[in-house]
Amino acid sequence: MDMSVCEMEKIMIRGAEAEIWEAEWRGRKAVLKKRIIKGYRHPELDTVIRKERLRKEIRLMREARKAGVPVPVIYDVMEDEAAVIMQFFPGDRVLDCLEKGVELDLRSMGRYIGKLHSSDITHGDLTTSNILYDNVSGVFCFIDFSLGERTSSIEDKGVDLHLMREALISVHVDPLEKYEAILGGYREVFPDARKTISKVKEIESRGRYL
Repeated sequence: MDMSVCEMEKIMIRGAEAEIWEAEWRGRKAVLKKRIIKGYRHPELDTVIRKERLRKEIRLMREARKAGVPVPVIYDVMEDEAAVIMQFFPGDRVLDCLEKGVELDLRSMGRYIGKLHSSDITHGDLTTSNILYDNVSGVFCFIDFSLGERTSSIEDKGVDLHLMREALISVHVDPLEKYEAILGGYREVFPDARKTISKVKEIESRGRYL
């Protein structure tokens, strides 16, 4: 891809693995995600690792979209730069929406999680920080699949739900009520929901005895 068609305007997030920039791409508002070079790795190895992780994340996002889960549209990929240009989603984190008291259809959010798991996709960092919500359109958007996997493992799917539960408990009011609303939607679409929810309880019990 020609970088000249993408103008990086301001940094939104600088994480350990990637930088997220607000950008303009072919006249439209966009987001640029670029994986950070790791100086402690051999340059050739670093390039290979960053490219592989980029490809995996893009593949998971495309598969999630096919499964009916709202994710940003991918506009272009720069493999040599380990970067991807995506749709700018005009919403706030679910984390912030809940803190502000915005009414959310958490059951619908749970159905999207169920669709991911029905397609054997795990998010890997499923928290209220990695789901956006546009209060105007009432649309959710799942972001950051960098830790996701293609797997049929009930354990891995249980970890996804466990992360969501812990995220709700750590910062939100009435977390278990919100979690149950999410599970209500999840059960509607994922045939193995009972097994996954049972696995969450097992994961929680392990943590209590560590």
